[in-house]
Amino acid sequence: MRTSGTVVWFSVLLVAALSVASGPLVGGVDFTPAGDTTSESGSEGSLGAGNATVTDVSLDAAGVRLERGGYGSQAYYLRVPDATVRLQSVTGRPLLSYNVRIPALGIERSSTVFLNESYTENGATTLALTLDDDPVDPERVTESSYEAELSVLLRTDSGSRTLRAVSLTVEVAE
Repeated sequence: MRTSGTVVWFSVLLVAALSVASGPLVGGVDFTPAGDTTSESGSEGSLGAGNATVTDVSLDAAGVRLERGGYGSQAYYLRVPDATVRLQSVTGRPLLSYNVRIPALGIERSSTVFLNESYTENGATTLALTLDDDPVDPERVTESSYEAELSVLLRTDSGSRTLRAVSLTVEVAE
């Protein structure tokens, strides 16, 4: 019986020693597994690495608007129609980003889609990119319209490139 008591105390002592050694009191000791240190451009597993062939990008700039919320809400909502992207092929894990920017209001919204080969394994596909209808403080909306930019970007091995960008006027609807 004495042996089992020693084993328990030894286990407790070992756990306590490892906790102190790996904690903030002792620098330079790290028991966590090493992460992937491969650069994004050299690894197909990294996000943004790989490539995609995009044959068409459609943006509905005329549908972008700021409108009052319903049911007596005082907030405005930025409504941005979906963009559509026609993917011909995908290799690796490139990213698609859909963005809207209204500099006068300090608004920048974006959404990102993480692509992989499964998007086009059965041939070309059309993908819808969406942006949430986010509220805008009514005290910030003082004009009847605002200049904005709408864009779709693709991030690949060779960097980020704009697939389509449009400048537009966003009307404020009461």
